[in-house]
Amino acid sequence: MYISSLAKKGFTGLVNLAYPPFCVICNKKVLHTRQDLLICEGCFNKIKKNPPPYCKKCGRSLSGLADNVQICWECSERSFHYERSWSCFLYDGVVKDAIHLLKYSKKVSLTNLFCFLLTGFLRENTEILKDIDGILAVPLHAVKLREREFNQAHMLTEAIVKEFNTSDFSGCLRRIAATAPQSGLDRNKRFDNVKGTFAVTGSRPMRGKNLLIVDDLFTTGATLNECAGVLSKAGAKTIRCLTFARGS
Repeated sequence: MYISSLAKKGFTGLVNLAYPPFCVICNKKVLHTRQDLLICEGCFNKIKKNPPPYCKKCGRSLSGLADNVQICWECSERSFHYERSWSCFLYDGVVKDAIHLLKYSKKVSLTNLFCFLLTGFLRENTEILKDIDGILAVPLHAVKLREREFNQAHMLTEAIVKEFNTSDFSGCLRRIAATAPQSGLDRNKRFDNVKGTFAVTGSRPMRGKNLLIVDDLFTTGATLNECAGVLSKAGAKTIRCLTFARGS
């Protein structure tokens, strides 16, 4: 099996060398060594990082503000059920295009790119996983999951679990109500829209656990906050959040 796997990888490498894939963003040939990321070097270099320091509640960059500012003006007006949130990249340009291709055009092969970038961010920010007992993805409603055929948040979660040898608690949280899409709603309506849509399920105990919730995009934090509230009521000790991208 191992030899067969090596042979398959070697064959794939030779094919890619002879016929390099095309970048899913700009359609140029992918010529660098990480051809499995399906993105050319030019587009890769255009990915916009979310620069530290971050707002402790929403992960918004506080770069350029006074050193003693730890929470942005929006978060100072609202309380959250989670302890802290981080976002790796800005939801703009290449990142925005890639997320749309994954979610709405089912370019599942882009998962390699997202997981490569996300695990790299976690290696640079080790405090995110410190003392974490389990990681769970924001769940999709069963109807939406059937339509999309995958949960991008769970793909990210699986990559973290594998890379850092942590526990996947995703089966403990379920979306019990289908809601209108969050896009197009204002900040307050987004929080109202997701109320009562999640529930704890499964036999794994939440009490006393330190948990990390993972999703692809942070806009207002409404969905993450609702998930955190449910987990907190179930007895979770601390809850942190991590998203791949931070919207405006």
